Amino acid sequence: MSTKITTTGTDPQVLADIEAVLRRITDGTPVDSETSRRIEERAARITEDIRRVHGVIDDDAFRALISDDEDL
Repeated sequence: MSTKITTTGTDPQVLADIEAVLRRITDGTPVDSETSRRIEERAARITEDIRRVHGVIDDDAFRALISDDEDL
């Protein structure tokens, strides 16, 4: 499995971080602390953007959605 990613228009730092994670998955190479920090910060920003746009669903509403899916 190749960990080389060819994506146009993506920040080279993001691509490098993705490659580091893929190396971790494929051969166990540790992800350094700086890369981990960037990934965690990026994930937090993405999570906040999703919450800002879509809001937060409460547990009861989530359970109802799951129940609706199980009924299909």
